[in-house]
Amino acid sequence: MGEVSPMSNNRLRWLKDLDIFLIFVIIAICCAGLLAISSATRSFDGGSQSFVIKQGVFMVAGLIAMIALIRTDYRFLIRYVEYGYWAVIVLLGVVFLFPAVAVETGAYGWIPLPGGFNLQPSEFFKIVFILMMAKYLANEQEDEHGNLPDPLRGYIILAAATILGIGLIVVEPDLGQTMMLMAVIGTAMFVHLPKKWFWSMFVTVSIVVALFFTATMAYPDQFLKGLDVLVDKGVLKEHQYGRFFSFIHPEEDLAGEGYQVYQAKVAIGSGMMFGKGLYQGSQTQGNWVPAQHTDFIFTAIGEELGFVGAVALIFLFFLMLYRIVMNGFAAKDRTGMYICAMVAGMFTFQIFENIGMSLQLMPMTGVTLPFISYGGSSILVNFILMGIVLNIGFRRRKLSFSNN
Repeated sequence: MGEVSPMSNNRLRWLKDLDIFLIFVIIAICCAGLLAISSATRSFDGGSQSFVIKQGVFMVAGLIAMIALIRTDYRFLIRYVEYGYWAVIVLLGVVFLFPAVAVETGAYGWIPLPGGFNLQPSEFFKIVFILMMAKYLANEQEDEHGNLPDPLRGYIILAAATILGIGLIVVEPDLGQTMMLMAVIGTAMFVHLPKKWFWSMFVTVSIVVALFFTATMAYPDQFLKGLDVLVDKGVLKEHQYGRFFSFIHPEEDLAGEGYQVYQAKVAIGSGMMFGKGLYQGSQTQGNWVPAQHTDFIFTAIGEELGFVGAVALIFLFFLMLYRIVMNGFAAKDRTGMYICAMVAGMFTFQIFENIGMSLQLMPMTGVTLPFISYGGSSILVNFILMGIVLNIGFRRRKLSFSNN
């Protein structure tokens, strides 16, 4: 028998080391997203065609970017991540040059582009932030003499980069993106800190979260009075107070932010076990839920596909998170492991927060559902992050030039 050609070996390696299953899961979630967007925007002026086409174009662009990143060594991205960081910082500053966007949306979060598109720099900051965290926490980048950098210097650089980037996003203001970046930091601490330190932090955060939900459920009025004091002192803004109020008493604020939460619960509850059928939901087709194609797209899925459809989507998300974590375990260095952990942590929070706010389990924030919600910047960033994760899994073994 003849020897196996190097080209055949390369194909076999692609098939063996590339996480094909994760790619199929991502594509399945994207298909569900296109169906949900098609239904959620059907009642809009002009119908759903333009929304589906735009989302489809960004999905194809994201898929191409993902494939390109699979073939690009992630250590190359780590080496030059500072250039990407400063480019995104500049874009985060540029958003303040468009006050008309702030008037329309309530935040300086987007840069208008030709063709009716918008660029959201805070989405792209998540990529460079995760890579920066991995680079300086893993501390594996040797200089030309083989020496590792000083960890303390790395921590100082990382702290300054974090304060500058997140500070600009807070000023926009964008609470949703800020919370996702906090989830990235929390996951990084879980991986990086000594276990005693992490569990001390975890117990502290858990107590704070438990106290928050206890206060909002058992003593809601007293909790709101405490927030009134923070508003009077200027610590909390009126619209932020409104989100807490609508979270606790949505039925009492139907003329304000409580309307969205209330209609979301009605839509999901009316879907019952098997849903009303695609394009058949009265709440969705009547456009009763604001932002039902972006932040509240889970309501369309819950109403028209019911409990079964919602659980099926959550199961796909579980498979996606599981494969991300497995790629992290298989990474050949700590840098790759850190990246996969932070991506998994960010997506986990994003999924939990988005679905939770639709069910009145979490306060309302501008957090999208990964690969489902309408939005070009969001879908591109998600594909780029998945491309980096797939790259890490693909390169888990050292290259061999042997014919055996």
